[in-house]
Amino acid sequence: MTEKNGLQKIVAQFDRFAYYVDPKIERDIEENRKGQFRFRFQNENGEPIDNVKIKITQTRHAFHFGATTFFLHQMETPELNAAYEEKFTNIFNYAVIPLYWDTLEPEEGKPRFDKDSPFISRRPPLDEAIEFCEQNGLDMKGHCLIYNSFQPSWLSDDNREIKIKIDKRLRELAQRYGDKFVDVDVINEMLTIYKNCYTGNGCRNLQITDERDHEKWCFDICKRHFPHSRLFWNEGMQESFGDHYRGHRSYYYMALQEWLSKGAPIEGIGMQYHAFWPHWKGIEMFDDIKGALNPLRQLDVFACYGEFGLPIHISEVSIPSWTGEKFGEDEEAQAEVVKRLYKLWFSRKYCKSIVWWNFADDTAFSGENIFHGGLIRRDCTEKPAYRVLDDLINREWRTNFETIANKELRFAGFYGTYDIEITHNGKTITKTVRLHEDNTGYDNRIRDFRCINITI
Repeated sequence: MTEKNGLQKIVAQFDRFAYYVDPKIERDIEENRKGQFRFRFQNENGEPIDNVKIKITQTRHAFHFGATTFFLHQMETPELNAAYEEKFTNIFNYAVIPLYWDTLEPEEGKPRFDKDSPFISRRPPLDEAIEFCEQNGLDMKGHCLIYNSFQPSWLSDDNREIKIKIDKRLRELAQRYGDKFVDVDVINEMLTIYKNCYTGNGCRNLQITDERDHEKWCFDICKRHFPHSRLFWNEGMQESFGDHYRGHRSYYYMALQEWLSKGAPIEGIGMQYHAFWPHWKGIEMFDDIKGALNPLRQLDVFACYGEFGLPIHISEVSIPSWTGEKFGEDEEAQAEVVKRLYKLWFSRKYCKSIVWWNFADDTAFSGENIFHGGLIRRDCTEKPAYRVLDDLINREWRTNFETIANKELRFAGFYGTYDIEITHNGKTITKTVRLHEDNTGYDNRIRDFRCINITI
């Protein structure tokens, strides 16, 4: 690499603190992403058996790695669509389903649920997106139920009528898809919104946002309709990590604290990471390396918001691979930034999900395409950043091994789903087990780690 471009500055910034950050990340991954697992092998009489050949294969992560389904089945050819889906499902176990009201119900009373609904770019019909996720075993997050942007043109300008329409929208979504979404974003990008949510003031056009109890009203009504989904508040990069972050005095922190204290059923914290943001504010790309892009700042953010004890999602990730320099050089730098960020995020205790926003180049919203923020190119070839995530998710952060056990086997492994192949006296069986934080760990009754008995 020649003279440092913006992305390379971030690599250098991380490496400046590598003596502290790198060992901490490795320790915290061991502590927060792995558990102590114990199997006991027995015959049909319940007697322990020796000389058992074991093959451990992790097939799925408990941690959610994901992206949006916005461009599903919208590439130029069937071959490109197939390549897009294959590369998507190779590294992701989680997907975001678009629920934007203006494109989900552009004509009142005719929501675009069915697969044969009229085409809208970046907005696949819900049945189509959900079928893709179910066929590929992807957990789903709905985004967003009551957003202060992107309302349909037919929506009333009367607050009472708006609330009635929202209730109807939520009821219809829940009746058809209520058991589909593990998580939902309830509200999004609230903290720069005040007295400007009326039609005509840009894309922020939900006037009930000005009501004093708006946040609590949103979470209360969404919990009634989606009682089994985790409800998230989602905020922007600057509010979460950037200029607006002031620890316990941050706008976002204080807003969460207020509404949680008033009983709002907020069950998760979303933090966006669209790293092209400074460029749109007239700042040279990645010039503010002491702010949102600084690893020490990031560690402090997680420590601060972790005090709520709620799951944190890095909810919308965009890392450019173009800043005006040569494309190849920037793609390599993008990969280095991605590797450092994902490792740091994966290591944090309360971080439970990382969602890349636009999977392929030239599939983003409006002017964002100039940054080439995909993990794959528009022709579905892999960028270096994709290969970095493939290596982390499918190899470095997986637990796979073979061994011989007598009576029992203990090991430290990444939380997730495993296929356990057991061979004894010429007989082989395979069991699928889920090893998660809620079903492993210390058992006070036996003063030992919990044990799974396997009979062969």
